Parts: sequence; structure tokens; C-alpha cells
Amino acid sequence: MRKIRWFIGMSVPPAVLGGALLTMLAWRDRLPAELPHRGGVDGRPILSTITIEGLAGVMLGTPALLWLAGLVGFVLVGRLPATLAHWLRATIQVAVTAVSAALSTVLLVILHAATDARTAAEAGMPSTAAMTGLVPLTILAGVLVAALLAGRRSPAGRAIGAPDPDATRLPLADQEKVAWQERRVHRVVDLAVATLALSGAAMTAVLVMTAGSPGWAGVVSVIVPMTLLPMRSYRLTIDERAVRVRIGPISREVALESVRRADVVDVDASQWLLKGVLHGAGAGMVLLPGPALALRLADGSDFLMSCRDATTAAGLINSMRDRQAAGPALI
Repeated sequence: MRKIRWFIGMSVPPAVLGGALLTMLAWRDRLPAELPHRGGVDGRPILSTITIEGLAGVMLGTPALLWLAGLVGFVLVGRLPATLAHWLRATIQVAVTAVSAALSTVLLVILHAATDARTAAEAGMPSTAAMTGLVPLTILAGVLVAALLAGRRSPAGRAIGAPDPDATRLPLADQEKVAWQERRVHRVVDLAVATLALSGAAMTAVLVMTAGSPGWAGVVSVIVPMTLLPMRSYRLTIDERAVRVRIGPISREVALESVRRADVVDVDASQWLLKGVLHGAGAGMVLLPGPALALRLADGSDFLMSCRDATTAAGLINSMRDRQAAGPALI
């Protein structure tokens, strides 16, 4: 299923480019041979006109080359750890789809404005509404489709054997059921919401006094803080099946059988800031620098999550992995 999703995702850009090309060919008899070239340096056009073929070559050829480069990248990143490979492939897929959708839409908008013109001089200008409204919507749609097809990172596989002897453990009785949970409120988010709300109110007041109306700024000052409120809650849950972590609406589940061992680590500021950049957006869910629970996964990658009592959490996970490795009779 994963390979099918990647295949469909990387098939979207050529489908978009092919659709734009077919549309251009269908309009060919209604278009002039050339279009006015309005770009240039310091207001002086480099070329007075540009042919339809030349414009199409630039607007469709550029994303086509980017798509070919993306295919090469897809193959090369397969040698990397699963988490990093997944997020690099997702980034490639989203970028190629966004560029293809944007340039194809711009091309069609330009050509549509020039339909039924006999000469380049008669060709109309694309409407502002189409360029500022349709193009961003097309880009957003392409990004959403590509992101949905990319999905979450692939499973880490199944760990073989019990955790190493030096791993932290918590004594468990035979057949003892385990369900452990940690909840907290992310106070930093509360502070950010309060700061944004106060600054938004101040900005709105200034705009009312100077411009008479805050316009869209008043709406934005209310919406932005509200979008952060769901991110204030954090929950970590551990049971015999999986380790689950949730920050607001964002959640991640790691099957217990995929964990080689769990460790207690201390995340410094640099790790906290760069973890997602260096290892992919799905490499951890760490609220702030400090103690954290590190899951060493079967594919060689690590997953970090904030945990106040990381020692207890790591001990529970390692002990349950011991029982899994010993056989189903002890689980």
C-alpha cells in the first residue's frame, strides 16, 4: 500500500502537466502565434514577444525537469533511515506537485486571456483575480493532495529479541496488565496565545485610530491565537500494544513490537531546535528541552517524546518488551 501511495503521488505532477499541455493544444487555433513579453530589467523588456511554444516550454518544461530530479531523489533517499527517508520523499512529492500545479495554472491563465486574439498586441492581460486567487488555491490543493498521499512515516518493522541487559526495567508480575499515562498543559502555548491576543488587540486599536477600520487585521488578530489553543494539551499513553503521544490534534503511535529499547535522555536546546530539521518532522514530539523518553526503533531510527517521569516510562516499555520476547504466554 505504501508503494502504491508513493506511485500515485509522483504520478500527479505529470498528470497535471499533461492536462495543461492538452488544454493548450485544444486552444491552439484560438491563440496568436506570439504573446507580448512584459518581463524584463528595469521595466525594459528583453524580448518584445514570446512564442506560445517558448512559453509552454518554460512553464511546463521546468516542472517536468524537477519531476525527473524528484524521481532520482526518491531512489537515492531509500538508503537513508526510514523516518528521514519518508520525510524527504514527502518533501519532494509536495514540492514537485506544488510547482507543477502553480506553473500549469499560470500558463493556462495567460493563454486563456489571449484566446481569440489575432496578434500579440491584441492579447489581453491575465485578470488579477485569476492570478491572485486561482493560482494560490491550485497550489494549496496540490500541496494537500501530495501531503495526504505521502501520509505518515512507514512502520519501523518488528524488533527482534529483548532489550539489552543494561536497559532500564520496572518489575512486572506475570500477566499484569499495564496502562500508564502522563498528561500536562503546555504553558508556553498559553503564554504565546496571551501575547498574540494582546498584541493583536493593540494593533487593532492603532488601526482604528489611524485608518478608521482594522479590516482583515482585526480578524487575523483573533483567529491566530485561537488556532494555537488546541496545542496546549499533551498526553503520553503506554499500554501493551503501543506508545501513543498527542499534542493537541497531532498524534503519533509507535507499536510496542517496533521498539528495540527505551532510554531516558536529556534533550538540550540544540537537539530540541534541530531534531525535526536533521531527522524529519516525524522524528519526535518534544515540547521543551529537558528530560525525554527515547524509543530506539527496529529500523535504526529514534523517536523522542517529552516525559516528566521518563525513567518509569522507559522501565515499563523495556519490561513489556521482555515479555513479548519471552513469548505470548507471558503477555
